[in-house]
Amino acid sequence: MMKRIFAAALAATMVMGCASMAAAEEATWPNGDVDFYCGYAVGSLTDVNVHTIADWITEKTGATVKIENNDVGGGANLATKLVAAEPDGQTMMLVGMNCISNYYSDLWTVNPANPEEFKIVCGFIEPWPDSGCMIMTQADAPYSNWEELAAYAEEHPGEVTVASIPGKVMDIKMKAIFNGTGLSDKIRWVSTNNQDAAAGLLGGTINCIMLDEYTALSYIRDGSSKALINSRVSDDFSMYEDADREELEKVQTLVDAFGEEGAAMAVPNSSAVVVPVDTPDEICEQIRTIIDSIDAETEGEWYDRCRTNGGTSKYYASEPDELAAEWARLDPIIKEICEMD
Repeated sequence: MMKRIFAAALAATMVMGCASMAAAEEATWPNGDVDFYCGYAVGSLTDVNVHTIADWITEKTGATVKIENNDVGGGANLATKLVAAEPDGQTMMLVGMNCISNYYSDLWTVNPANPEEFKIVCGFIEPWPDSGCMIMTQADAPYSNWEELAAYAEEHPGEVTVASIPGKVMDIKMKAIFNGTGLSDKIRWVSTNNQDAAAGLLGGTINCIMLDEYTALSYIRDGSSKALINSRVSDDFSMYEDADREELEKVQTLVDAFGEEGAAMAVPNSSAVVVPVDTPDEICEQIRTIIDSIDAETEGEWYDRCRTNGGTSKYYASEPDELAAEWARLDPIIKEICEMD
């Protein structure tokens, strides 16, 4: 009887010991303080969103998350530091699709679209990825849609002036359309900034600029401008109020104008949390599980903090493989655009 009891106790001890060893061998994250790099200015919308995710990590794990901002060269030094960091999940960075342009503009020495340099962990807080931006022109312009603009530019080469704001997401979206339709060499690009582009449109010195959907709606309503095309693929405007939705539905999307070929010109909003490429998959999975869980918040502080940019943003639990494939598709498009500047 005593032998059976001793054997059972010994077996139980061995099972517990094996379980403890297995648990010890499992990756645990975080293992101390976390460094979170942000290549955007302190106080910017992206910086605010980085603080939200950092605070969420602290809320869920108790770990201290130290944010380092450096927007020089679009965060060039931070990107270089990240790829050289220990691949233990303790160092991460927020990288946007537009950062690919930093590489082709010789600001970065590493390319976010290269899977041998970065590993994508999860998505981020951003506007609806498939939300569009509209190419706008004066209300009295002699063209009212893309087909008419293209015909006019063909007949009057160099007369249509288009505002360019190099490195910005909207600039990439716009140039992808002009390049994709072969119209870039028929118009005149003018490098400027957001404020001067808008002033030029209203003053008549610039014929076309790109605006986000919300801003474009205000220009349409005041009668100063009209939309030629929307850079989105989807025609789902359910996030808008009825009156706004009716206005947006009047404007051609890329698919409306070009069919399936239009999708190849689309540049969706996409940002991701990335880590050094050799970071173990099990650690990446733990990071993704913790950060993605903020998307389950349906009300309260964390829900509200994700609804930045006038309530148009939210957290997107994007799949790393899908983001990597999207960035790989955009890589040659952005490269061509950077070679224009």
